[in-house]
Amino acid sequence: MKLKFFSLIPLLLAGGFLSAQMPGMMTMQQASAPQGTTLGANTTSGAAGIALGNRVIMRGYVDFIFSYDDADNNSTHSGSQTEKFSTAADVDFLFDFSPVTAELHVAMDKDDISLEQAFGRYAFNRDFNLSFGRQLTVLGYEADEAPGLFAVTNAYLLGDKASSTPTLPVKTRRNYKDGARANFNNGKFGLSVGLHDGYWLNDDFNNDNIALDIAASLMIIPGLEARLGYAHEEVDSKNSNISQFNTFLAYNPGDLTLALEYDNFDIMKDDYWSMMFMANYQFVDFLAATLRYSHEDYESGGIDHEADRFTFALLFTITQNLFFNLEYSTTSMDSVSFGDYDEFYLEALLTF
Repeated sequence: MKLKFFSLIPLLLAGGFLSAQMPGMMTMQQASAPQGTTLGANTTSGAAGIALGNRVIMRGYVDFIFSYDDADNNSTHSGSQTEKFSTAADVDFLFDFSPVTAELHVAMDKDDISLEQAFGRYAFNRDFNLSFGRQLTVLGYEADEAPGLFAVTNAYLLGDKASSTPTLPVKTRRNYKDGARANFNNGKFGLSVGLHDGYWLNDDFNNDNIALDIAASLMIIPGLEARLGYAHEEVDSKNSNISQFNTFLAYNPGDLTLALEYDNFDIMKDDYWSMMFMANYQFVDFLAATLRYSHEDYESGGIDHEADRFTFALLFTITQNLFFNLEYSTTSMDSVSFGDYDEFYLEALLTF
């Protein structure tokens, strides 16, 4: 893992060099994949939404999903079929008292109302800011909320999805954790360095449990972004640690979006690595399609589980705020305990 951590250094140096050579890029750009990287950026100021006065913006969504899951049986696992409806909602409040900004994100479903994010930010200038509070972890390509996804579900079955398949002992991606971050973004180059009381498991500093993360992003040309990141958490209670190395390359010249991602985890002496390739194309204003492939390899206690998942999704835009999405995913499992897995989803997504 040390070699992976130090592989960040060439990207940091390249980003600093290119930033120094291009003074016109020193101003922070708005969140837009073709224009610049969003890593480390102050995306609160100027965000779209419903204005509640001069300094407060509200935005959110309602997500309704019908799902059908079919887990095949094998010698040690009986098959099962599950059909269900699920409804979730999210409301965000964004406060702009520049140079001070803040965000409050609340998630709701039929069982619970939870605080996703609550953080403040102080911008020293247009490029550098310090954020503190409960924030989304930065490693990984996929968005944490439905409006940012290119399908109904996320890519990884073993590491992300609670199901009848063998899941990992921690939620590997898109966690919300308390901590502080130093952030830099000039549009072309982004950098975020964080200190947290946990990244996957812990929520306090007892027994010297701390978590660190660092991520760097470079917009090579408009629309082509490369990102590297590393996170590490002490887990003294089990005399082991958790670490993650993540990298992805994303290309978005317009209607086409391509992404290639690789992850490598050391999870309390278990090994887990994964990769994902995704292609999305916006055919016309009301129709887009996504093809996605992911591979996961999870070894625990000498038992190896491998999963190859293929996803096809059709995304229908009815209005600027209403979307209907269809997804079919099939997973081939190479495991002594679990069989193949098929999924079908129909989603109605309303944003505001």
